[in-house]
Amino acid sequence: MNIVILGATGGIGSCLAENLSSNNNLFIGSRDLNKVNSLIEKINTSSDLNISGTKLDASKFDSVKDFLDSANNYLGSIDCIINCVGSLLLKPAHTTLEEELDQVYRTNVFSAFGVIKFGFKYLRKNGGSIICFSSAASMVGLKNHEAIASAKAAISSLVLSASSTYSRYNIRINAIAPGLVETPLTESITNNKMSLDYSKNLHGLNRIGKPDNFVPMVTSLIDPKSDWITGQTIAIDGGLSNVK
Repeated sequence: MNIVILGATGGIGSCLAENLSSNNNLFIGSRDLNKVNSLIEKINTSSDLNISGTKLDASKFDSVKDFLDSANNYLGSIDCIINCVGSLLLKPAHTTLEEELDQVYRTNVFSAFGVIKFGFKYLRKNGGSIICFSSAASMVGLKNHEAIASAKAAISSLVLSASSTYSRYNIRINAIAPGLVETPLTESITNNKMSLDYSKNLHGLNRIGKPDNFVPMVTSLIDPKSDWITGQTIAIDGGLSNVK
């Protein structure tokens, strides 16, 4: 299978790239070309399949378009696109700057929208799968999450509508909604014992997630046998959204 991963050098993205590379051809990208090349080199030492990638700014439509064009040129075709691009801003609404809100929406919502907008032409002939990342924070009220929760909720709504629009092309579009996961993006929380303990208590299982927790669901969603699953936001969140 030919898989494209945006945000591939982050905690979840790199974990997915390493795991999926054993049975699939990959084209990966992120803002940092050095990190892209380092990940490619790491994977190439343990995989005989094709992998390449390039730099992209997923918050900009032109960059997403060029990236997907490059992915298709390299792979020959695209079966699946996984958008792991995301950000984290924890501030109450009254202290959030307009520029900060704009960046949160561009990083999260614009990237997901761009993947669907420009990925369509490569999936329309044979169908395929698009996976985006929402957040359990969009499903439950959490203090100081106004910007990121609303952006992630927009992704879930986008997935729901787009899955209807493109169903006739056999393009399946789903989202995964994590709880707090131990990644470089969340180090400001996980490296602070008080914040980490508080966050653990919000999750029904009383622990935060690991990037490996998402491999089984992603692997299942891209499996052709899962071709009856679309329009879903699936919580993988240790119970954050519904277990108290």
